[in-house]
Amino acid sequence: MADDNVFAANPYGVQAGGGQTDKISQIIAQAAQHFAQATSYDPGDPPWGNDAIGNEFFKSYRNAHTELRDAVLGLATSVEKAGGLTLSSGLNFESAQSDNLDAIHSEAGRHM
Repeated sequence: MADDNVFAANPYGVQAGGGQTDKISQIIAQAAQHFAQATSYDPGDPPWGNDAIGNEFFKSYRNAHTELRDAVLGLATSVEKAGGLTLSSGLNFESAQSDNLDAIHSEAGRHM
């Protein structure tokens, strides 16, 4: 028979996973901010110039740059939400485990 004090879910491990996921989201967010800053430019004086070739380059670059920047920022937001949900699940598991153990122990005490 299994130990009366152990459930299949390890709430502390789930909480730790949530914390690690949050750290990863912060790294992704920093990378996204770095990308946005490192690839920013002055529209009045872009590094590719204002001639016909530069203007054609800009048309392709702007959309790809914006989509990539937004995608990485969205990834950071999604991973941050996943970390929060994982942490919340761990806290809920811990609370449920504690409540159930209290119920098991109080019920066992009544039958002795």
